[in-house]
Amino acid sequence: MRIVAAVDRSEFADLVADMVRRLAAAETTEVLLLNVAPREADMLGRQLSRKVVQDPVPEELRDRRELLDRLAADLAASGIRCSTLLLRGLPAKTIIQEAGRWSADLIIVGSQGRGMLYRQLLGSVSEEVLAARRFPVLVVPRPADD
Repeated sequence: MRIVAAVDRSEFADLVADMVRRLAAAETTEVLLLNVAPREADMLGRQLSRKVVQDPVPEELRDRRELLDRLAADLAASGIRCSTLLLRGLPAKTIIQEAGRWSADLIIVGSQGRGMLYRQLLGSVSEEVLAARRFPVLVVPRPADD
């Protein structure tokens, strides 16, 4: 099984990694931890294609690189084969494209559970990934408030 686990910089990234840990118990599972940073303007003033963020990582993206490295180390400590990828692009579109490039069997995304007004104005990455209907998607919900 090959899993794409999309993580953001919220406190829910650990929940996504925990779900991966539980699903990836099989020896044959490979995980790609993916973080999608905002697009960056290119020569035409607009980023038209995906951009892999490589070393040296720009200062404004170092927290994303550190998150991926920390989560990958945690999964590796559990015996899970894991690689990471930091990209610039539109989050949902990029997640779906990378899952296709990687021949993923499953996409795992977190949901922050924001309200309808927020989703109407800014959208929801998890809803966009689900709407694409190209891959099975596991949405890890935000924990209920106590």
